Amino acid sequence: MLTANGDLMPEPLDGVPEVFASGQAGLFDVLPARDFEDSRQIYLSYACGTMDANHTCLARGQLGEQGLENVSELFRVQPAKKGSAHYGGRMVWLPDDTLVLTLGDGFDYREQAQRRQNHIGSIVRLNPDGSVPDDNPFAGHDTYQGEIYSYGHRNVQGLAYDSEQGRLIAHEHGPRGGDEINVIRPGANYGWPVTTHGWTIPVRG
Repeated sequence: MLTANGDLMPEPLDGVPEVFASGQAGLFDVLPARDFEDSRQIYLSYACGTMDANHTCLARGQLGEQGLENVSELFRVQPAKKGSAHYGGRMVWLPDDTLVLTLGDGFDYREQAQRRQNHIGSIVRLNPDGSVPDDNPFAGHDTYQGEIYSYGHRNVQGLAYDSEQGRLIAHEHGPRGGDEINVIRPGANYGWPVTTHGWTIPVRG
């Protein structure tokens, strides 16, 4: 943690949720609330769980003098997966005060990125309290996960909102090349692993 002058604090911040740290797993992103000056709330994306059962998770807490207070988990990817690769974890606010969070395919779970029955390999859009926005493309669906905003992603590691053009833009790591920069549209399928400009991967099942 840094002071307002950029000096490194001698002690770590208290109250951070327990993070699963291994390989590519860890603490991913920190995003202040839109009303941070008044609410002092911040959002954390991180890996939680164990090597045999872990998730990308989202939590919210209030920044106090010594650390985070009133921390609560708002969202976690379902189902759990094994391993420690491809979590996504980037966050950005949209103008309507919804939060977008990128997710990865877990590497060994790439086929799940085409299945909207789970969150793996998707980008999700949430209300500030973690609930599903009513206008999400699959909100209220009997089978699909309502949080999903787009799917068919491998491992989105860059995310930005272009306010001038009104575009949500994501950077996605490709396999052995084939990296992508995509304009994200609600409900769209971005093809992974069926379509890729990297090396060809057979799809099982």
